[in-house]
Amino acid sequence: MLDKVVINLKPTTGSVPPRLRIAINGTQVFDGVIDQPKSIRHEMESQDRLNITIHKTGKTKDVVDSKEPQEVLVDEVLLNGLGQHHDIFGVFNQKDNSYVKDQTIEGDTMALNGVWELDLPIFRQNFIPDMEKSYRDKFEDSKTACFGCSFTYGMFLENNQTWPHYLGGNARNYGMSGSSISSIIGTAREYVKNFDCEKIAILLPHPCRLQLKDNTGGIHTLLPGRSPKVEKMFKDVSRDIVMFGKASLLLSGYSNGLKNILKEMSQKTKVYLSAYDKDFYDCLSLLNEDHYKMLPFYERSDQYDFAEDDLHPGPEHNRTFANQIRPIIGG
Repeated sequence: MLDKVVINLKPTTGSVPPRLRIAINGTQVFDGVIDQPKSIRHEMESQDRLNITIHKTGKTKDVVDSKEPQEVLVDEVLLNGLGQHHDIFGVFNQKDNSYVKDQTIEGDTMALNGVWELDLPIFRQNFIPDMEKSYRDKFEDSKTACFGCSFTYGMFLENNQTWPHYLGGNARNYGMSGSSISSIIGTAREYVKNFDCEKIAILLPHPCRLQLKDNTGGIHTLLPGRSPKVEKMFKDVSRDIVMFGKASLLLSGYSNGLKNILKEMSQKTKVYLSAYDKDFYDCLSLLNEDHYKMLPFYERSDQYDFAEDDLHPGPEHNRTFANQIRPIIGG
């Protein structure tokens, strides 16, 4: 499956525009003068990192002395349609300039000569189903099947305090505490293959939760800050999540797989999605290609009491969410 990279550039120049040489993961994708906004688009085979280098030249001594501008703004970097926070993680190594010492500047602007670089990990997921755990309800044909993590399962709550219960219509609860997006979606796909249902409602967690496979084929769920044994096993991944833990960046590496599975599922049933992390919820909205319908955002309002651990939602959070989504998906 190909990854799609987009780089949008905006120059501000006088009479002498800059020259850029751009490479993505070692492949040159542009070499020329830029005097107006430009969009670079490139498709590449799946890799474990995204590395972009932009060599900027043209800021000669004469241009400096003329005091004319010659800047390039890296306006946007997208991987599979999702932002890579280039303004935070990009670095400009300023060098070979008249009157100015070499230095490294974080950000998205190339004001002088030098090399701008963005080097990021790409997070992948395999969407492996987990049908063996003890869910609230038995896997069987249903009118409405509800999938998710502990927010759906109802951690520290009784079954009749969960949002699938409040939804009514004999909705089935297939939430599991500590689940990742990969596990939830993989399990939902397996369910659709083997059982009949009119619709599926999925409440997804943050994309920093990863389903990882060890050298023996064992499957583990990395929950940042909550899974010390798994984090020790996958030290590099754990470090990368801490350093680059933005929702759109984390999701972009496996968003194509996610969209394809949701498209596949939508051929057999109606699919509805929500999330309780706002940045991730916005990502899901951006990725929507009419294979699923967005439900309202799951709000963890301080207006209501939380569960006994004071972290998980309480009954009224779930009742409110069910009341919001029922008119959309039906009972």
